Amino acid sequence: MDSKDANAQEQANELRHKLSQWRQANPQATLTEIEEVVEVELAQLRKQLVEGMIQEAARETSAVPDCPPCGQKMVKNGWRKRKLKGKEGQMVEIDRQQWRCLICGTTLFPPG
Repeated sequence: MDSKDANAQEQANELRHKLSQWRQANPQATLTEIEEVVEVELAQLRKQLVEGMIQEAARETSAVPDCPPCGQKMVKNGWRKRKLKGKEGQMVEIDRQQWRCLICGTTLFPPG
């Protein structure tokens, strides 16, 4: 099992443990209450997984982009944080490489 699989398994185990503790503290919870708690926890886990996958993809990208206005190769311009709204409505924070054109000064934060 690689470190990604181990991390995912660890997160799943932590989630099961947390939900089990909640259930013990709330033995009279209704089906609706249980579903709501599970949804909140799954939303947090989903956010962590999405952020992790985006960060991993950003670090693996090695292609130097061309400047959209002038066509010249761009140079790295540091890492920038950006918040995006995911499909489920949660804000996802990503840290991506920003690029800059030395010819015209255009900056680029690649989509993805």
